[in-house]
Amino acid sequence: MHILIIGAGLGGLTLAQTLRKQGISYEVFERDEDENGRFQGWAIALHTIVEEFLSALPPDMPDLRESTNHLAPLDLRHQFAYYYGGREGCFGLEDSPDQPFIRAERSRLRKWLLTNIPVQWSKSLTDIEQDDEGVTVRFKDGSSARGDIVVGADGVHSPTRQHLLKRPSSDLLHVVPLMAIVGELDLTGDAFKRQLELGHCAYNLINPELGFIGFVGVHYVFPDGQGGRLYWMFMQPDTADIEITDATHWLQTSSAQEKLDHVRKTAAGLPPSLREVFELTPVEGVRKEPHIWRDLELESLPTGRVALLGDAAHAMTPSRGEGAFQAFIDAMKLSRMLAELRTEDKFKDINAVKAGVAEYHDEMLQRGTAAVRRSRSSYQDAKKRSETGEHFTSGMKRLAIEPVVLAATG
Repeated sequence: MHILIIGAGLGGLTLAQTLRKQGISYEVFERDEDENGRFQGWAIALHTIVEEFLSALPPDMPDLRESTNHLAPLDLRHQFAYYYGGREGCFGLEDSPDQPFIRAERSRLRKWLLTNIPVQWSKSLTDIEQDDEGVTVRFKDGSSARGDIVVGADGVHSPTRQHLLKRPSSDLLHVVPLMAIVGELDLTGDAFKRQLELGHCAYNLINPELGFIGFVGVHYVFPDGQGGRLYWMFMQPDTADIEITDATHWLQTSSAQEKLDHVRKTAAGLPPSLREVFELTPVEGVRKEPHIWRDLELESLPTGRVALLGDAAHAMTPSRGEGAFQAFIDAMKLSRMLAELRTEDKFKDINAVKAGVAEYHDEMLQRGTAAVRRSRSSYQDAKKRSETGEHFTSGMKRLAIEPVVLAATG
């Protein structure tokens, strides 16, 4: 059995690693020219599935924590905090032996997942042809490949999905009415320590009563351990009569300074410690381009030799941090289905292939669609809980704000 994987993102590479462990033949194709061809994002949290995730991958992988730790060289527990409506104290997630929690820098995580995985770069998909005997993929450079099953792990605007459904992304993706302003800044010394003390890895500001929800995270710590790069997202429901994609929308026409002024004014009701990151952000640190969230719900998918994975099947907003999390689950479940097809050469039987892909798609779409809806409604959920005084305490504990020492571990 030979599997063709379209896309060398986190989901596609996770699938490749699980297949490598099982000795299943595969090829990975990526449209970028190399592994540095595109910004990979900031950081993501791995939790609840850490042990399952690691057990699904080959034993020759480097240590996950050491390879992806965005707090290195600082020796700090990975920690994610939630602050509600200016109330004292916070709840959150924290790494512990009984509940592993890893906050991974995305480019480092992708590099880790590239371990011993050959990728064919600069491969832009143009066509897919499948029949009872197999499937052929063709690329813009004129090359092609033949296999038994194609997996589209090629993101929100998936060409694989377009070929499978015969519909463009514009017909399927839903623009989420959520305004988002994004900022980045470098901090050192006491200012950096104060941010780490609020949440070693990141913290959420749940403040619907002020009209926004905020997220502040550490992208990475500088090699000397004396400072680091941070990023933040400031999110509000969009109540405008026009979509954010419209050229006349406020987020499209405003300057970086106007965006920053809006953030600072709206966050003025926060305690000084929680609004400091916005006050310290220079105007050049605010992204001029608007951040537009799109999500995707699919009721069903055709059965055959083409399967979808991750954002290609269930794109969602980052409000709950579930996008990559669901892609990892997709990859692990899909690899188990493929291993079953390899048994007694079932992949040669088109009916067995259709049944296996259909079963995988049914579970994946049900689980993924639920995650899409949870992510889309996260602001209203936060508003409701903030009004009633509830906390998002499921699986969380009260965190103590402790002094941080900026000392590299050597």
